[in-house]
Amino acid sequence: MFSLHLRRLVAAPAHSFTARGRGRALSDRLTFAHPSTSRRYPPYPPFLLTQRRSFVASSTPRAPPLNSQPSSPTSPTPSSLPPPPTNRSILSRLLPASLLSDAGGTSSTSASFRKIVALARPERRPLLTAIGLLLVSSSVSLSIPFTVGKLIDYFTSPNPTIPYGITLTQAALGILLVFTIGGACNAGRAFLIRMSGQRIVARLRERTYAATLRQEVEFVERGEGDALSRLSVDSSIVGESITQNLSDGLRAVVMSFAGLGAMMYISSHLTFLMLAIVPPISLGAVFYGRYLKRLSNKTQEALGDMSKVAQEALAALRTVQVFNAAPYEEKKFSGRVERILTLARREAIASGIFYGSTGWSGNLALLTLLGYGGSLVSSGQISVGELTSLLMYTLYVGSGLQMLTSFFSSIMRGIGAGTRIFELLDRTPAVQPGEGVVLAPARFGPIRFENVTFSYPTRRGVNVLEDFDLEVNVGENVAVVGKSGGGKSSIHSLLLRYYDPVRGKITYDGQDIREFTPESWRNIIGVVPQDPVLFTGTIASNISYGNENAPREQIEAAARNANCEFIWGLPDGFDTQIGRLSLSGGQRQRLAIARALLKNPAILALDEATSSLDASAERRVNDAIDKILRSRQTTCLFVAHRLSTIARAERIVVLEDGHITETGTYRELVQRESSRFRKLMAAQLNAGGEERGPTIAVPDIDSSI
Repeated sequence: MFSLHLRRLVAAPAHSFTARGRGRALSDRLTFAHPSTSRRYPPYPPFLLTQRRSFVASSTPRAPPLNSQPSSPTSPTPSSLPPPPTNRSILSRLLPASLLSDAGGTSSTSASFRKIVALARPERRPLLTAIGLLLVSSSVSLSIPFTVGKLIDYFTSPNPTIPYGITLTQAALGILLVFTIGGACNAGRAFLIRMSGQRIVARLRERTYAATLRQEVEFVERGEGDALSRLSVDSSIVGESITQNLSDGLRAVVMSFAGLGAMMYISSHLTFLMLAIVPPISLGAVFYGRYLKRLSNKTQEALGDMSKVAQEALAALRTVQVFNAAPYEEKKFSGRVERILTLARREAIASGIFYGSTGWSGNLALLTLLGYGGSLVSSGQISVGELTSLLMYTLYVGSGLQMLTSFFSSIMRGIGAGTRIFELLDRTPAVQPGEGVVLAPARFGPIRFENVTFSYPTRRGVNVLEDFDLEVNVGENVAVVGKSGGGKSSIHSLLLRYYDPVRGKITYDGQDIREFTPESWRNIIGVVPQDPVLFTGTIASNISYGNENAPREQIEAAARNANCEFIWGLPDGFDTQIGRLSLSGGQRQRLAIARALLKNPAILALDEATSSLDASAERRVNDAIDKILRSRQTTCLFVAHRLSTIARAERIVVLEDGHITETGTYRELVQRESSRFRKLMAAQLNAGGEERGPTIAVPDIDSSI
């Protein structure tokens, strides 16, 4: 074999021995000719795929020395040189490119496989115990054909004898005992494998959920359904692939090789005849596994898309019903389901072709063995019992090969699902938790937006804020007003570090807020969003969300300051169980205000915090916020449209098209004839049904504010 490839090497074209290609051409031939050469295999059977080692020193282009002269104009350029031979496996030379479209992903596949196997390390002890029990139970199972053959020979022999002089009853009891031990070992194996798999899935789901919570808001909101699919479906597939499927695969290996050994012991001729069907079945398993891996990845993505559509519609069920959009949502969901069904149909076709062909090959081999084995029995070379044992071992080996194929395809499916999970686990968030210095809660200072330019990641180039400058002093109460879409809420998103500026910076007490850990920075900020979110639980747990150790007295005080008097009228008070939409809009907003006030924040960020309250409740809530502002050095930055809320601000900032067009107190801006703020408020009053023109009255506000 070596001399044959040496002759091919001598007869190789001249361009194979260029400065760039000599080492690679040589290594290609010698490595393939000498199977002992070290090389890395992809996670497929080594006799089917091979990856040749190249000599890095001769095949990798090197940078020229610093003192080298440029090449002459007549020297050939790199583009004119023949392309160097690429490292291609045997299959890549024989198979169509459509079947090997993911061949370039072999390294990522092996990396995913190693990560999947690493998940089983905490379960080493139970898994090793299960493997020991598996070997015992498999040994018992493999003794059945041998026992059956001996029994047939015993009952068909004119002078039957049992070895070691034991009686037939003793032999039967011994066989019964062995089978009982095998059944007990099989039960213990199944229990250990199942529990190990569940623990692995539980840990994987916890890690995936924690990684999802660490990602930036925009990433999760863009693929919320996909994240849920990774948590539920993908994690189950990965856990099953490294426990149950691994157990079945090991069992298949034991049955196949031990069965082959027993067959060789009985009749080597019949064994070699049966082995003739192994290479085509193994080659088909490689094709099928690769195809299934790609198909599994697409299926999991389609499931995530389907979950996203369903989650969005169910979360906004009231909107769906009020607009009679149920048929539209059903049609959209059916389209996603049809996509999954199409992928399942492709998998079913591939499975049918593969398993049908392997079953046909196995039956043909069995009939061939039966015919040739019958001739051997007639000639006296083997007994009837030995032929029976050999046929049963053939069934065992065939079953083992089929289990190996299923194991291989399941591993490929697990790798496809694991790739999606590990993409999330390995992803670095844009705003990384825990990085930076811890901000002391007692530290106070002004907030400055310095030349901030910002655009959302999904709309790159469309600047929501551009060269935005704003300073808010300690304890100052500033209102940001402007038209919808002008960037008001984006200021809060940047302040809370849901996003970071594209250009410029935001400082607190003279230090860039990106230098603080996100946790410590957000810990000093109380937030009241325009659409408050409640969680399933009690009213008390919703108010103390993020501060579970808060005493009941502080929870009740915060609720009282936020004008949540309705709580005391409920049957269970603060222990009343609520859901996401159990309360009215005004009640949810007041609970959100109580949640913010419970933190005693250094910064209070309110986005239309009183938009759902009546005038009386709004004034009481504003009075509560005013007490916080006077009693502590709390900086307040809120977005508002309602005049009564805007007028309470010490300073008003008018934001238009990402720029501040004017700033001042409420009285200054209202009394200024050319004020942009005056025109905005007049437009708001006119839109609300006011027909009195641009005349705006100054509300009666406590002069102490």
